[in-house]
Amino acid sequence: MQFASAISHEAETEVAIDKTLETLTEQLADAPVDLGFVFASSHHLKALADLLPEVQKGLDAPTLIGCTGGGVIGDAREIEHRPAFSLMAASLPGVSIKPFHVDQATVEDLSDTYWQERLSLAVEDDPSFMLFPDPFTIDAQKLLDSFNTSYPLRPVLGGLASGGQSSSSCALFLNGDVLHGAVGLSLTGNFSLRTVVSQGCRPIGEPQIITRCENQIIYELGGKPALEVIQALLESLPEADQRLARSALLMGRVIDEYKEGFERGDFLIRTLMGADPKSGAIAVGDIFRPGQTVQLHVRDASTAREDLHELMDSLAPEFNDDRPAKGALLFSCNGRGAHLYGEKDHDSRVITETTGAIPLAGFFCNGEIGPIGNTNFLHGFTASIGIFQDKE
Repeated sequence: MQFASAISHEAETEVAIDKTLETLTEQLADAPVDLGFVFASSHHLKALADLLPEVQKGLDAPTLIGCTGGGVIGDAREIEHRPAFSLMAASLPGVSIKPFHVDQATVEDLSDTYWQERLSLAVEDDPSFMLFPDPFTIDAQKLLDSFNTSYPLRPVLGGLASGGQSSSSCALFLNGDVLHGAVGLSLTGNFSLRTVVSQGCRPIGEPQIITRCENQIIYELGGKPALEVIQALLESLPEADQRLARSALLMGRVIDEYKEGFERGDFLIRTLMGADPKSGAIAVGDIFRPGQTVQLHVRDASTAREDLHELMDSLAPEFNDDRPAKGALLFSCNGRGAHLYGEKDHDSRVITETTGAIPLAGFFCNGEIGPIGNTNFLHGFTASIGIFQDKE
């Protein structure tokens, strides 16, 4: 297994393609390319309609997949708010790759067995998936739900294409075509994929049990009005956390209720949408049921740094001389990057500090896709990471 990555900030698309292909050729030597990823800023979108076939031909890759991004990641660099073009090439002996494109009409009529039939993959084949939906033209949540149903416990990694505020500035790439809807691929065979989903938060206060709720509305926590419980908790916090909570307060829902204790990474983070002082209810961007455990979280640049470092450090023992990391994909929220940290390349740097200087590519998304526990979710403000290594 061998990876190579390259990035260019050239504004002229043909020049950017030539430079990245030249770099990849030098890195790969004579290794055959089985899979290519291409991520580009919207600046390059018009030209890529004609040039994508040339990119695939230059890589000599049977499958080329990707999309536009609000920022582009390649060679452990993150280029935001200006022209950027990134390529990653992978030589994957013993790995079966099955690309696909799907539109909204198909998603509306998906059966429980659709993906098994289309991809000729059983659950027992242990597939991993990459998925890039266009948020303007497809119901990404419904599409992701279909993978969770068809292949429970299997990871889906990716992000929603971005690049601008309109559908004309976002697009998907599959082989020589510029598309809408969603593109993706399945991977099976001789590889391992380590996933990290850093939601950039830390828990505050104590876990609470939902005792009365309806869909997105939580009425009671521990038998008391939810808003009353939250207000009392906030008043008990240190002043620094109180200030942070006033601008960045979120709710985390425990994914695995069977754990004895809950730590960072055990929660699916969702936005607090509002509160009703009269009823004491709160609204959260998730669907709840009585008996679930929730806990308040806060987020800022410091907690985002801490969260990613902690998650990557916990994964570090998996990479050693016998089974080193070979390549990585990073799908980061448009709200992260230099805007959050006040410095460039932060998330890419943390990854390579853990894995070594491996090829890395990706893009800044309109929403990130990755697993928490054994279920795949759509996230916001998240870094969703996949790291490849040889199969154990």
